Amino acid sequence: MFLNSQGLLEDSNQPELLKEQEKRNGHSTFRESIFANTKFEKNITYFHIMGHDEPHAIRRKQILQKHPEIKILFGPDIMSAWLGVGIVLAQFWCINFFATTNWLWYLVSSYCIGAVLSHALHALMHDFTHYLCFESMQYNKLMAIFLNFGQGVPSAITFGRYHSDHHTFMNLPDLDPDLPSQWEIDHVTGPLRKFLFMLFLPLFYSLRPMFIRPLVPNQYEILNLVAIIISNTLIYIYMGPSALGWLILSTYFGLSIHPLAAHLITEHYEFINRLETYNYLGIANFLILNLGYHTEHHDFPNIPWSRLPLVKKIAPEFYDSLPYHTNYTLAILAYIFDGYMGPFSRIVRKELKLNGKTK
Repeated sequence: MFLNSQGLLEDSNQPELLKEQEKRNGHSTFRESIFANTKFEKNITYFHIMGHDEPHAIRRKQILQKHPEIKILFGPDIMSAWLGVGIVLAQFWCINFFATTNWLWYLVSSYCIGAVLSHALHALMHDFTHYLCFESMQYNKLMAIFLNFGQGVPSAITFGRYHSDHHTFMNLPDLDPDLPSQWEIDHVTGPLRKFLFMLFLPLFYSLRPMFIRPLVPNQYEILNLVAIIISNTLIYIYMGPSALGWLILSTYFGLSIHPLAAHLITEHYEFINRLETYNYLGIANFLILNLGYHTEHHDFPNIPWSRLPLVKKIAPEFYDSLPYHTNYTLAILAYIFDGYMGPFSRIVRKELKLNGKTK
């Protein structure tokens, strides 16, 4: 590493060096305690700057060359639509049941039940914005809007637009909306502020892209907003204000300081030097619909959630040696209390290369 012209540490090494390190030293220590490897030389005023190519594009090309049969996993899965309908109906049953309970059970049920259902809808919405349910792009968008009925927040279409940028411009400053802002790097420091950051993560997660790279709302976003206003109004009129409150609170909890929301930290925060994407392998994948297979998702974003575990089975040599998370709760605690972790714990690339040309 060296100091660049801005006085920031810059890393000219390629991530492939991690593989060489694993060959020499073994990777069992990473698997046993992924949190024990955070203490390495790093910027705390900016991200970890690296001049390498996007690793998922490299691995995708290698896997397709060695395992062309992986293409059988590509394409939509209509099962997601039926699952989405079922979860929305389950959420509405819960709204009707828990909205009239005492305040303690109201809060506990929204955190332990409503948040889980809402987060599952978020995971499905993610797939629909990749157009992985129907062949029709329009049907996928409309289904994503329908899922928002079970969340009370008109987020589907806006999320899809910014999430597309995350894949296209992954870890490129001012282009990837998933990267923390400079304000977050400067101010989200120490355990208390990081706890508050996790507590208000839904606000950071939803508002950050609009400040980093604002987009003009399109017709589907307007439709999304109108549909949820109508849906929420009907809930308020026929089920009561407490029912609408339970629904929105559940959605907030599902992306806040909740074990299932930890994937927003574990996916790309740099727990291990020079490794920018991480999997979670554990029982929570059942609840978050395989969002934990995040490396495979970035390698092949055209594979639906239901088939992501099969990627590793087809090409195990590309994934077996990669470190992964196994405990979301510990990941949240590590992020809050580890002084070596923070909004600065992300890898960024200096340049965008398209068709062999530097932009």
